[in-house]
Amino acid sequence: MKAGLMYEIEAIKPHRPDYEYRVYWETMEQIELADRLGFDSVWTVEHHFLNEFSYCSAPEVFLACVSQRTKNIRIGHGVVVLPFNHPVRVAERIGVLDIMSNGRVEFGTGRATTMEELTGFGMRPEETRPRWAESVAAIPRMWREDPFTMRGKYWTVDPPVSVIPKPIQKPHPPIWVASTNPDTFLLAAERGLGVLCFTLGVELEEVRRRIQLYRDRIATAQPVGLTINNQVSMNIMGLFGDDGAETEEIAREAVLWYVRRGFELVSTVAESASTDDSYKYLKTASRFDPSQITQDYYHFLKENDLVAVGAPSEALRVAARYRETGADQILFFLQYGAIAHERVMRSIELLGRDVLPEVHSWKTGGCVTPLQGRASA
Repeated sequence: MKAGLMYEIEAIKPHRPDYEYRVYWETMEQIELADRLGFDSVWTVEHHFLNEFSYCSAPEVFLACVSQRTKNIRIGHGVVVLPFNHPVRVAERIGVLDIMSNGRVEFGTGRATTMEELTGFGMRPEETRPRWAESVAAIPRMWREDPFTMRGKYWTVDPPVSVIPKPIQKPHPPIWVASTNPDTFLLAAERGLGVLCFTLGVELEEVRRRIQLYRDRIATAQPVGLTINNQVSMNIMGLFGDDGAETEEIAREAVLWYVRRGFELVSTVAESASTDDSYKYLKTASRFDPSQITQDYYHFLKENDLVAVGAPSEALRVAARYRETGADQILFFLQYGAIAHERVMRSIELLGRDVLPEVHSWKTGGCVTPLQGRASA
């Protein structure tokens, strides 16, 4: 089983004068430590305009810097928001990052889930899924067809051009899609894409059901690329430390801040996309009053193993449950809310020492399979 880190790159108020500078360099220090300790991957989101919640608006720039300050850790886009990015520019950036990282790129894709981002880019909710589908089908072709041309509904590349440089991973980097919507698990399977589960708050039995649907459907995939990425990744939100009570207190307030802010953000799409069924899964969030999300909700998350807080043994126990649910990879989400840099560093140290060796010994069934039929990890 693989284990990595997931980042929003958050900085909540009250802000210090240099907060944007500090959060980026603290994140870099955390990733460098994770690389030394043997974590498999690090992933960053792409978000825009979301004060406090995420300052990761140019992940391609940050991850390029990560590629030069690390040696082994794989470098994941979690995710590139395809409706906001011309597919040619995405293909080019992934190609360069793969070269500069010596073939360590994981290419995650997705669409936006906040109205701030959609309106900021002049995007209608009903366009996001077809734009994603058109782009995710075109990008692997750009890496294998030279010259390349397309005439789509949203993007046209004509006359033919050479999309350069190409990635060095063969046949191309693994391709994933963010999956919060139950329907996306099936869309991922049909296209041969790995699943990045962003399912905080969804009970594990329901996640297990979605993963089983994915496994069943991927057997008949019509892949967009030259591989079938039959892998499922799940996030573990949490905090780990030497003093259980203190760690619990810090994590509880940070988790509640993150959940409240998250509900505020996604509910705006649910309210505005009333005619678009692809966002209907967010309607539950729109019924919540964020101020009513209290300690009871935190206890619900913890009792159902949707967060892991305390000693490293708790991380190991929850990770084992996620493996039983069907995950091939776990991503620890540690930097959120007002959690201090030093606390995140200590969590990474404890995970590297007490959790990774055991997790890495667990067998999972997921893999990346080239179309020629030869499997690779």
